[in-house]
Amino acid sequence: MKRNFFTFLCLIFVTAPACSGAAVMNSNLTVIIPSAAVVNTVPSSMNNTSINPQTGCHKGLEALFNVKTNGDDSTYDFVISSSVNTNSGERSGYFLKDGDLYLIFGNKEILPDLASYGDISSLYPQSNKNLIAYPVIKNPEFQTDYQMYNGNMCCKFLSGGKQNFNVSQLVGNTPLAGTYSIEDDSAGIYEAVVMLNIYRKP
Repeated sequence: MKRNFFTFLCLIFVTAPACSGAAVMNSNLTVIIPSAAVVNTVPSSMNNTSINPQTGCHKGLEALFNVKTNGDDSTYDFVISSSVNTNSGERSGYFLKDGDLYLIFGNKEILPDLASYGDISSLYPQSNKNLIAYPVIKNPEFQTDYQMYNGNMCCKFLSGGKQNFNVSQLVGNTPLAGTYSIEDDSAGIYEAVVMLNIYRKP
């Protein structure tokens, strides 16, 4: 009889659950990772160039950016904008003409005036001292639209789901007709500021 009792107790210990209690409640711990994006400029041999003073043509210019995000096109708007300095402050550096996008370069030492700025994007530019416009070449790697964004002409592109990528903007070699003049455009450094903005969607 004692033997059977001992065997019964052993079976209870073997089959009993490892943890038991009068009440059980889970506490779920979570970590929220907010959307984040980092953009850096990538140094390139095509950041600077010299032009042919007779024609205004250059050998090639490129703005190159590296983008890292933890989201995609449903999370962010990827927008390239630009600016140029005038004697009345910064102005948008892009304009559309016949469906093509142009980037404006301005003299850094002798700032152009607003009359020149207004002329360069007109139907027939002819009097835009110390400003030069060059065509922007569409990047075939990304779907890009030229549109108004925050009140300025911009390039909005889709990342295509990529989260770590380089995106470049190439500037055409030949100036828009009527925007370069060897007589009117003073010698010096001409600059356009190109910026990649990443906006989180609501």
